[in-house]
Amino acid sequence: MTDTTPVVVRAYRTPFGKEDGVFADVRSEDLSAPLIDEILADTGLSGEDVDDLMWGCAQQRGEQGNNMARIVALLSDLGESVPGTTINRWCASSAQAVASAADAVRAGQRDAIIAGGVENMSRTKMGANTQMHPRMNEDYNLAALQMGMTAEEVAERYDVSREDQDDYAFRSHQRASEATTSGRFDDEIVPIETDEGTVSEDQGIRHDVSREKMGELPTVFKADGSVTPGNASQITDGAAALLVTSKAFAEDHGLDVLAEIGNNSVAGVEPEVMGIGPIPAVRDLLERSGRDIEDYDLVELNEAFASQCLYCQRELGIDDENYNVNGGAIALGHPLGATGARLPVTLIHEMIKRDAERGIATECVGFGQGMAIEFSR
Repeated sequence: MTDTTPVVVRAYRTPFGKEDGVFADVRSEDLSAPLIDEILADTGLSGEDVDDLMWGCAQQRGEQGNNMARIVALLSDLGESVPGTTINRWCASSAQAVASAADAVRAGQRDAIIAGGVENMSRTKMGANTQMHPRMNEDYNLAALQMGMTAEEVAERYDVSREDQDDYAFRSHQRASEATTSGRFDDEIVPIETDEGTVSEDQGIRHDVSREKMGELPTVFKADGSVTPGNASQITDGAAALLVTSKAFAEDHGLDVLAEIGNNSVAGVEPEVMGIGPIPAVRDLLERSGRDIEDYDLVELNEAFASQCLYCQRELGIDDENYNVNGGAIALGHPLGATGARLPVTLIHEMIKRDAERGIATECVGFGQGMAIEFSR
């Protein structure tokens, strides 16, 4: 019987660029195609071997509209034979792409899918020209659903101090800086050529940040709040991609398996505290898998804001030594449609380095959602 266990055989991402920085003149399609071409070149596969391209993008308008996945397929070495679907679950858009690819493979419907996502937040500004349904303003205070305000609500409601948030953010930059200088990200990053030269490292990491300076930053969303530019994720440009196949396909094509993809879970929470979404998502994942959080060697939880990272860590009981070990979005940045794939890319490469058996990638999602996916080796 054919083994349809979904596995990851390649996992790459671009460097992440700061808003209006190194990728400000690079379209999202041109951040995406190099990752796909690298996967094909590295595996010796062609478009004839790939069944579908599933590509996440949170802001599907302007340049990022028109079913970007299909356009990316046509612009990449995949070519005309590979269809494409663009997926939106906001911050978990590319996580949903990975989960959908794994589910399709597990069901025997597909053999090989490239799944990932992109967001160029420099070229498609967050929230611009968004038309919200009028009933949302009747049922909710839309100002309170702005992500920064939800982070403030989490901090206030669950007693997460400014000091603890700044400590966490400082640690994120320290860990990301060390990971960069020691080459821990080298295996996962595909350099991107721009008109100004080659970009090979993440641009947002504050390598020389001090804890004192972190504490001096002003708040952004509330005058008497605790969320600052230092303890929040950065607006960023980037892409990430994984080649998901059946175990049988990998064996037939002589491809090394990086990790197996296990269960995935989604959950809904109050939109006003969207940052706590990973808590019910991970708990549901643990229940589905019959495991405890201690059974996982590494957890990558998107650092949308330090306040929600700390509360989720506390509630889920995640050991600090296993949690965002190379830093996260506070240092690296959070290109919305790419983050859900960036998390497993980083997770899987770190699992390989540590010879770890199990890991979880999870994130909160705008307007009150959470998602989690488990991986094993």
